[in-house]
Amino acid sequence: MQMELPAGRVVMVGFGKLLLNQMEQFLPENSVVVVEDPDIIRKRAVHDAAAELRCVGSVVAAPYHQDLALVAAVEEHLAGGPVALVIAGLEYGVHGAAVLAERFGRPGAGVAAAAALTDKLRLREAARAGGLRNPEWTEVHGPADAEAFAAGGPVVLKPANRHASLGVQLLEPGDDIAAAWELTVAAQDDLMLPDRELAWRYMAERRLYGHEYSVEALVRGGEVLFLNVTDKLTAGGRYPVELGHVVPADLPDDVRRGFEEAMARFVRAIGYDTGILHAEWMLDEQGPVLIECAGRVPGDSITFLLDAAYGGNVIRTLVELLAGGSPKLPGGAPMGAAIRFLTAPAGTVREVTGVEEVQQRTGVLRAAVTVAPGDRVAELRSSWDRIGEVMVLAAGPAQARTAAEDAAGAVRIAVDAEVAP
Repeated sequence: MQMELPAGRVVMVGFGKLLLNQMEQFLPENSVVVVEDPDIIRKRAVHDAAAELRCVGSVVAAPYHQDLALVAAVEEHLAGGPVALVIAGLEYGVHGAAVLAERFGRPGAGVAAAAALTDKLRLREAARAGGLRNPEWTEVHGPADAEAFAAGGPVVLKPANRHASLGVQLLEPGDDIAAAWELTVAAQDDLMLPDRELAWRYMAERRLYGHEYSVEALVRGGEVLFLNVTDKLTAGGRYPVELGHVVPADLPDDVRRGFEEAMARFVRAIGYDTGILHAEWMLDEQGPVLIECAGRVPGDSITFLLDAAYGGNVIRTLVELLAGGSPKLPGGAPMGAAIRFLTAPAGTVREVTGVEEVQQRTGVLRAAVTVAPGDRVAELRSSWDRIGEVMVLAAGPAQARTAAEDAAGAVRIAVDAEVAP
């Protein structure tokens, strides 16, 4: 059903194809103006991809990565016309979206909050000032800084202002920090970045130990309206790639309340106003410790899991909030939903089996692989190295977790492993 919006255009900063696919279900025809960097328009063939979407009316070429040239470009394009809402299509678009929302008087994260959400060093400073639990951290400018901070102990090395898990490494005592530094600096998703030089920052943190969760929250005027806790499965070893999620997490009431209280403090600490947050936490004996937080729609199909488990439509609800509305919010989750991502050792794919059988199983919402015989599988270092997924819906979180694990195990990807020279 098409959504009734205030007069004006929907401005999206960063071409979020997956997000637009979901918005296509309810946005009016030609209502979206996509703002994208000229280099990325070329590299991602954005004009061609946008032409396939009924809801996209135009694409504005303007820099927004560490650049506010998009403001004048969007003003010129709209020629004084109204704006219904502004939304970030990608993590790199969060700050630009907040700036445009403020410029056009629309609900949004707030410029200061968006600056913190796109720079993990600023985020740590704001969270500490707000009384939240954080690991010890420092900005590092080279391997010598990281080695001095580690002082022979376990440490996390990461970029402070890139997206996803690119460049994040969990280092043990004795690991070669100088070599790790080179890998962290080199880890860039060129397809999502302009060709010009950008200013990157890096940080080191004391490594946390515990179980990892994420918290998804819809916020209006600084008040958390809806909150979900997601149970996460991450890869062991140096690269903490996410391998699965269960929605909602099966938690005791007091633990869930701990997450609710921590998230409310976090919203106050960064001065967040309106939109969606996807925060990652480590749970230890004393409660949640903040890992990091994104101010955009969560990836990894978490919105699909939320919709399946709670019976709502998170993206539609978010759009209504950003348009200044008061949407109906889901209550508790009557079902459980889970996803397991598929991986394989580095090498060349020899055979893929089991996908069709898994697709026919009761409760399976999606089962797919992205490789075929002859394709090369890279070492698992980031989310982009995963090669498929299985998503299921069940009577509760525990049942969903078991069903997803069983289904993922039934998909077999045979690989001829690479032989070191």
